[in-house]
Amino acid sequence: MEKEGNKYIKAIKKNDFQALKELYQQFLPKISYFIKNNGGTFEDAKDVFQDALVVIYKKTRSNDFELTSGFYTLLYGICRNLWGNRLQKKSRTEVTLTDDYKYTFEDETSRLIEKEEENRIFWDAFRQLGQGCQRLLELFFAKTKMADIVQQLELSSVAYAKKRKFQCKEQLIKLVKADARYVELNYKVSEHGGKV
Repeated sequence: MEKEGNKYIKAIKKNDFQALKELYQQFLPKISYFIKNNGGTFEDAKDVFQDALVVIYKKTRSNDFELTSGFYTLLYGICRNLWGNRLQKKSRTEVTLTDDYKYTFEDETSRLIEKEEENRIFWDAFRQLGQGCQRLLELFFAKTKMADIVQQLELSSVAYAKKRKFQCKEQLIKLVKADARYVELNYKVSEHGGKV
């Protein structure tokens, strides 16, 4: 079982299309069954499954990562927690998932899941910005020099570009903070003694 698990870990790391296809065929129906039994749809299951693979990929980039359980146990545990978090955010109450599988979740994996949710909130907010702000911030995030940003976007001056960047960042921060998922995520982090 662990041998097979390592095969899937390698497939995720190398983005091996054939092995990933096999992974989807073998495990997506099981994850879908669990999510449908807990108020979700097949589309929800595909979404959660994809997010779980991203979390696993990020975990495998750590040098000390070692698969200590079966691959499905790891995948299932991550999917279960991702889905539980989404249900909790929708209902804003404690959620109990119906299953006969108990999975202990380590802090590092929980942090990766939260990071993935933060990324989703950030990029959803980013897509709500106007094209001009999106382009300016993309260049800024890519560490493009202000003088080059002025030239590429045909802005009047570096001073104006800086002012515009500040306005766009402020708008992005407002959009992120207005997202109900952001409020919920911060509440959850502060509840567990983390930083808000």
